[in-house]
Parts: sequence; structure tokens; C-alpha cells
Amino acid sequence: MINGKKIVALCTYRIHDSQVFTFITEFSNLLSKFDCRLFIYAINAEIGNMCGFLAETSVYDLIPFDKVDAVVIMDEKIKSRETVRKIIDNAKKANVPAIVIDGEYDDVSTINFDYRKGFETVVRHVIEEHGARRPHFMAGKHNNKFSDERIDVFKQVLAENNIPFDDSMLSYGDFWSVPARAAAEEIIKRDVLPDAIICANDIMAINVCDVLTTHMIMVPGEVMVTGFDGLDEASLATPGVTTAKCSSVNLAKVVIQVVKDTFAGKGLQHQSVIPEFLPNESCGCPRMTPSAISAVHSFNNRFYHHQDDIHIMQDFTSRIISSNSLEDCLDFLRSPLSNNMCIILDAACLNEEVNYFLEDTDTTDKILIYDSYIDEDRVTPFDPDTVVPHLDELIEKGYPLIFNALEYMSKSPGYICYSFPRYDMIDYSKTSSLTSTIGMGLGSYINMRYQLFIRDKIQRMYQNDALTGFYTRLAFYSKYEDLKENPENYGKDATIIMADLNGLKKINDNLGHSAGDSAIKAVATRLKNNCPEDTLCLRHGGDEMVALIIGPCDPEKIKAGVDKDLQKDSKELGIKVSAAIGYYVTKFDSNLDLNKAINAADEEMYKIKKQSR
Repeated sequence: MINGKKIVALCTYRIHDSQVFTFITEFSNLLSKFDCRLFIYAINAEIGNMCGFLAETSVYDLIPFDKVDAVVIMDEKIKSRETVRKIIDNAKKANVPAIVIDGEYDDVSTINFDYRKGFETVVRHVIEEHGARRPHFMAGKHNNKFSDERIDVFKQVLAENNIPFDDSMLSYGDFWSVPARAAAEEIIKRDVLPDAIICANDIMAINVCDVLTTHMIMVPGEVMVTGFDGLDEASLATPGVTTAKCSSVNLAKVVIQVVKDTFAGKGLQHQSVIPEFLPNESCGCPRMTPSAISAVHSFNNRFYHHQDDIHIMQDFTSRIISSNSLEDCLDFLRSPLSNNMCIILDAACLNEEVNYFLEDTDTTDKILIYDSYIDEDRVTPFDPDTVVPHLDELIEKGYPLIFNALEYMSKSPGYICYSFPRYDMIDYSKTSSLTSTIGMGLGSYINMRYQLFIRDKIQRMYQNDALTGFYTRLAFYSKYEDLKENPENYGKDATIIMADLNGLKKINDNLGHSAGDSAIKAVATRLKNNCPEDTLCLRHGGDEMVALIIGPCDPEKIKAGVDKDLQKDSKELGIKVSAAIGYYVTKFDSNLDLNKAINAADEEMYKIKKQSR
């Protein structure tokens, strides 16, 4: 419960599916009438068609069971008993009642469509009212419970009407278009056509009608065709397909009653909803298209919006991937397409030193990276216990909150919450593509930042000495060539400073090589710190350092600074650290022989070393 309002969590799949959208609209409106609110947790890819773990299912882990008063699960939409079982178990641990739609579970309330009765109505209509005597049944998949149940119904109605069944009256279309068309082509080759083809779903029926009419076989004049499911496309097809529809409105009314009874403490409920029979042209009945014009308008509207949105989303992805910073990503995200949403990520995503998608990372800490309800783009820590930003305001508006998990490389880096201020199919339709686009864009950006980190790390290993951080010889000369390519450097002073650690052998022999390394590092650090910021520094040999300075400088002041700082280091390290320093100054141009200049500074350094001895 939040702010005195009971919260119902709906676990489902593809909220832009017309039946799911209609259910959500009706169910949410009914919940609002007794001051409840709806949180929707949805996946966009079908689990049954994915290989292995589907990261999108992590959206169900977002359910705040300490705030939710009931969980409604659309089992047949999710199509994964393991996933549904996990949701039920999590609900039980929190003492939250679970209600399953279209699934059989012993320990929860259930609401099921009586598909058997609904399909039986279709079969009886064709045989008993239209008098079909040579019916053929196109089943779904082999060994599928829905397909097998419909085969049993077909055989039962045939037996009751004294029509003998044989195997030639059965084929399989796998619930899909291509295998259904192939099965229809085989039926057409027969010497005697069936007078009716009863299909296990609408997709197959629509395609069977198309195959028959392509072969100049009249539907329903020569062959009647029926489907089952009640898809919008079935009523808009030519001919309109006879079917039975699982009414989302009726379902919502039954579910709301079960929710009320559950809140009233009435225990487990088990209800059924019979699909509504919808006769149409394909069996010989009058055409039934009560809202054909509005439906076509809706399809067109969604289609053209989708085409426009594709270009915007492609631009989203490419811009986000090529961003130099997260701030750039957020700037690209802000557009009318991304209104009414927020994005929350694992804080570990921004640690570019970790391969987030291939390594185990701590996902405890969260960050809010995008909030369309404020004008400022900023990344802030986020407490998951608050569910979403502006929760109180969004709940007051009365519309559902919709949660989608982001996914990239089979891992979920975070989630999006949509909060549309209306029930609009176009809004709901874009969530799937937008979630996929943002997941791909941000995932690629995170991956790219890690790759750049690894590239820079390898580059540093190649061009920087591990002990001193100075350039290696190859990298130093490469940077020197870059300086030569800039004509603005010509004519400026070029100062080469050579520093050599005094007594390295003595330190190594008496105190060990670790002490010697500390002394070398101290000389390098003090030389670097006393030179201008853009100085090129080279570890020339074991204990010799070179600094190249382009532009005005005071080498004597640099020498004095190094000597003074090394006296401090001597006290801290407990060993005497000093360096002989020589320098050479010339003019920089394209003909400068750097090796001769370094040798000249080296000679000066050895003069000083001799004097010090």
C-alpha cells in the first residue's frame, strides 16, 4: 500500500498486444474505482523463443513486495512456468496473494479461459449449423496441450454428429503462417477437398483463406474456414474470419472480482471465462466488422508512427554509442519520444575499469540517469525503496506505471519506468522498441567506455615506463615528431635537461633493489613536478631521465627545485637521494637533431657529476 492506496502488480508480456492493452485499460479503470493503483511489469520478447536465460525477466525482480497488495500474473502470455513459479514464490515469502490468469497452479487463485468450450462452439457452428460433412482440422504444434485439447474437441463433435474421424482429417500448422500455408497447399492437392477447414488459431485461418483464394477456391462457397483467438486482423481480413474471442473486458471484470474477494479474505478463488463466439463471412455468416473503420485507422496510425519512430530510435542508438560522456547520452535522449519516463541503472555500469557485462558486479547501488519530469540532466544516486521518482504525484494521476528491464549481452543493466497520462495504444506500442533502443545504446556505450579504458591502459603500458610513468624511448620520439609537425613551435627555446641518480649501485648493494627503485622514482617525480606541465619526460636508461621543454623556462630554477625536493625525500625514505643535472638550450626547428641535443645535456650532467665526486 502507498499513500493509503492498495497496489496491484501485473506481470505480463507485450503491453502493446491489443488484447493485453484492452485488459490493462479496463482493469486499471476498475481498480481506480475502489482506490487501487496498477504497476505493470512487462517483458517484450517471448521467453519460449529465446535460448537460455532471458535478462528481461529481471523486471519481475523489481516488484516491491513490501508495498504491493496483490500480484496478477498472465501465465499464458509469459509462457515460462519457471518464471511464473519464481514470482509466486517471491509473493508467498512476502505474504502477498498471487492470482494467475490462464495457468494451473494449486496454491494460488486462478482465472482461466475455458478454451475447450469456446472452441467447441466454433466446431459445432460449422458442423451442426452449416452442415459440414467433410471437415478438416488444422492443429497447432505436435504435443502442445492447447493443440491436443482442440483435437479432442474436434473428434468429440464429429462423433456426436456421426462423422467418422480418420488421420487424413488432421494436419499441423504450428500456430504460424508459413507452416499453415504449407499444410494448406498439401490439402489442395487432394482429389476431394474438405468442405470446411477448422483452424486452431486465427493466424493459420487467415493464411489458409489466402492460399485457397489464390488457387481460385471460394471461401466459404467451396470451403468454409474458421479460426480461434479473436485477433483484430481476423475481423478485418477478406473474407472476415469466424472465430472465438477471449474477451479482455470480460476477463478484467472477473479478475477485479477475484481481487476484491482476495482483499476481503475469502481465500483462494478459481474462476473461468468462456471465449465469446464471433461468426463471420468465412463460414457463410454475414460479415461482422463493428469497428472496421476505427480499427483500420488505429492500425494505420500505429504503423506510420512506428515508421517515424524507427528513424528517431536509430539516431538515438548511434548518437548514444558514439557519446564521449554520459552527459552527452542524456542530451541525445531528451526528446518528445522519451517523455513520461525515467531510466535507472546499476551504479556499477559507470565503473569503466570493470567489464560490466562479462564480470560479476555488485548491483546493489542504483543511479537515476534520466528523468523526463525535470529539465535538468544529471546523474544522481537512487534509492530503489522509492520505486520511481515523483511516485506520490504519479499515483495520484491514477494511470499505471509500466516497468521494462533494459537488456544488453544477456544482462540487465537497469530498467525504464513509463508513466503515460492516458491509455493510448501508440504510447504503449512504442515501449518495446524504445526499451530495446535505449538498452542497445546504453549497453554499447558502457561496453565502448570499457574498451577505451582497456585501449588506454594498453597504450600506457606500451608508452609509459612502469616505475616512473615517463615515456618509453619509442613513445618519447613519437611525441617529439608531433611537436615538429606544429610550426608554432619553431623558433622557441628547446631545453633538454638530463638528470642522473647519484650512487644507485651503492643503494642497490647496501639496501636492495626496492630502495633503488624508490630512489629512481623520487628523482623522476621531482624532475616532472618542477618542469612545466607540457614537458616531455623520458626514462633514458636505468637511472637517467630526460626532460624536453619547448618554450621559455629557467633550468637553474628547475635544478634547484629538484635538489630541494630530493632532500625532503631523503628524510622520508631514510636514504640519501641526490641527482646530477645538466642541461642544454637551443632553438627548436624541423632540423633539430634531438640526439645531439641530449648528448650535449648528458655531457653537462657528467661534468657536474665529476665535480660532485
